[in-house]
Amino acid sequence: RLDQAERQLQAATAQRDAARQALVRDAEDLQLPPEREPLHAIEAALQSFADTLHALAHAALALRDALHEHGLQQQREHDALADADQAAAHAAEREAQAEEARIRLQTLRESVGAKVEELQARLRVARDSVDHSQQHTKGCEMALREAGEARARAGQKTQDADAVLAERSATRQQAVAHLQGFAATGLLATALPAADIPPQQPPWTIEAALTLARSSEQALSHVKDDDEAWTRVQSLVSQDYTELGRALAALSHQAQAETHDYGLVVSIVYQNRPERPDQLGARLAAEIAQRRELLTAGERQVLENHLQAEIAAAVRRLLLDAERQVDSINTELAKRPTSTGVRFRLQWQPLPEGADGAPVGLEAARKRLLNTSTDLWTAEDRRVVGEMLQQRIAAERARADAGLGGSLLEQLARALDYRRWHRFRVQRWQDGQWRPLSGPASSGERALGLTVPLFAAVSSYYSQDGATLAPRLVLLDEAFAGIDDAARAHCMGLVREFDLDFVITSEREWACYAELPGVAIAQLQRREGVDAVHVSRWTWDGRARRREDDPDRRFPAEA
Repeated sequence: RLDQAERQLQAATAQRDAARQALVRDAEDLQLPPEREPLHAIEAALQSFADTLHALAHAALALRDALHEHGLQQQREHDALADADQAAAHAAEREAQAEEARIRLQTLRESVGAKVEELQARLRVARDSVDHSQQHTKGCEMALREAGEARARAGQKTQDADAVLAERSATRQQAVAHLQGFAATGLLATALPAADIPPQQPPWTIEAALTLARSSEQALSHVKDDDEAWTRVQSLVSQDYTELGRALAALSHQAQAETHDYGLVVSIVYQNRPERPDQLGARLAAEIAQRRELLTAGERQVLENHLQAEIAAAVRRLLLDAERQVDSINTELAKRPTSTGVRFRLQWQPLPEGADGAPVGLEAARKRLLNTSTDLWTAEDRRVVGEMLQQRIAAERARADAGLGGSLLEQLARALDYRRWHRFRVQRWQDGQWRPLSGPASSGERALGLTVPLFAAVSSYYSQDGATLAPRLVLLDEAFAGIDDAARAHCMGLVREFDLDFVITSEREWACYAELPGVAIAQLQRREGVDAVHVSRWTWDGRARRREDDPDRRFPAEA
């Protein structure tokens, strides 16, 4: 490989020497140096020579053009000098003529005198007047021409305005006719029941149509009219029409749909005659109102006939029973004041008229129901009580129409439920007078005020049947929550005071108070992760709590 490389080196060296000799010969032939640096200098000099030669050619062309222009200017100067000489000769001739004219004028003035001066002044005035008249005439002609052009333009504008007015009048009349035709379909009356739509028979005037259009636009300004809303409405119209047809088919009626330029118009065949849905709805509403008035009158007659015999007597009896029950509870409360001397009483008051559940006229009707026997009622008494009960029945019927009521029996039961007309209030004896429980008081007094009337009500209820040996059971769940221990002890003592038997469930209450002579306790315990509940039994004897060891022998001892 080294030999091969040396051979290649020798060949390349020979080629380089041959190329160098050729370069020297060419340089001698061209009379140029064989080195690069002098050649670059010669190349730059040649480039500069070419640029200078190019500039010289441009300068020669410019010189040729300038020489031609110089010749033209010299010719113009010669012509101008000739014209100047001719003008000077002409001016001298004119000056001589002017001098002659001045001499003649002077001679005429001297010969004619002042009349010529006056005549010349008048001629000057006349000449000025003629010039002024000519200028005024030219101004008038120009103004006339401009006025003619303006008249032509105004005439064209008038014609255009008349054409636009006629077109817009036709468009407006077409829009009025279109609106009248749309109103004739009944769709506008359905969308705006309160709109004042003019009669259809005479053609509508622009005032009536414009008033209706503005009121409709104002009333429907909140309705979306974009493409999405239009597509949705079209889909809903089809679905609603299908549901309407199905609902009417179930009632042996049918709906007809007719497509107009204004949309889909639906009519309902009722009594072999097609009618618009809104007109049919109004007609049916009128019939329903008429029948309701007839039914109401019939109800009032039936109620008045039946009132004295059964309803009024039953309501009166129930109200008297409730009053007696409240008196019995208050008697129990009067027998058992608290250990601190606090006394309570229960009041059963009618609700204010117009409140939820309280009928109008309740106070007057209640006085008649409680104070007068139904056998002694006058026509006025029956009217007062009848109107009150009728108002309650109408209120329940309105709730049923709104989807909040039940059957007719449930409506009558709610309408005649005297308990909904009253409310309970607890009062406390304080400072020599009865005061509301909601006044200033401690938490214990408030707890007593809520607990004592309840125990009294239970005691009164158990005392009605006269059974002295039956248990008087009260079930309490998490009772006396939020009350301190002293108040709890007093509340538990009320159970003994009212001779009640109780079952109580609580997370922390053991009912071990000195006020109770005995309590049986079942304590339930459980542990996380163990599916079992441990029951331990305890007893309280009024002094101590003791644990019972399986008193029922549920787990026998091992043998």
